Amino acid sequence: MACHFARWTPDWAGIPAQHLPPTLIRYAAGLPDRRRRRYLASRTLLAQLMLHIYGITSLPELTVTASGRPCFVDPQLPDFSIAYTGNIVGILLADEEGAVGLAMDIFRAHSRQLQKQFSTLFSSGEKAWINAQNDPDEAAAQLWMIRQSILKLPDNDPSQPLRLFPASGRLRSEAFPDIQAISDAEEFMVWSCARSPGSERLHLWQYEGGDRWVSITAIEGKKMGPRTLKLISSLPEKRREP
Repeated sequence: MACHFARWTPDWAGIPAQHLPPTLIRYAAGLPDRRRRRYLASRTLLAQLMLHIYGITSLPELTVTASGRPCFVDPQLPDFSIAYTGNIVGILLADEEGAVGLAMDIFRAHSRQLQKQFSTLFSSGEKAWINAQNDPDEAAAQLWMIRQSILKLPDNDPSQPLRLFPASGRLRSEAFPDIQAISDAEEFMVWSCARSPGSERLHLWQYEGGDRWVSITAIEGKKMGPRTLKLISSLPEKRREP
């Protein structure tokens, strides 16, 4: 199984809105300008990815969950997650079964917001791992993105415990017992892709407009870059015999 992470930096002055149904375009016309552009950009990228991966020429009908998360009306179609940062829009598309969550952010070294998160929201184990890294700010940003991507999985219950153990490459989630999160730090951006259940391969794509795609890389198994962080579910704890 594989997931597909695609990002796009569109010309925000004029979103082409390709392969979108007329009903969706009419709905977008009634939105405020900034929201309309983001809405059309994300749906256009999703439509192009569905065409590129599955050969579907028009974006299937969408709806939203009770929490406001967009999804396909047809439950047989794959789950997806949308994220924005700066002038970039991203889509994480599940392959076949499974749920996905995408988080990405422009990396601002030594930002005040990051330092606040570092001091108040990380566990003692996370802080110890962060402080042991060559670039603690980057490491903190990656852990924060991993947490956010897991929280964006469908039907996530924020009240359920979520614990990250980066030193061992493990995580534990009460809501999702079989889960995987992969994060990478690029020159200006940090991102994380979460999937439940875990997937063996993650394809990275850059959309260039029209029918132009650039395959960035594929992360699979133990083949990861020097700044890639992968966390997988902890093994279930064995119950002791009475």
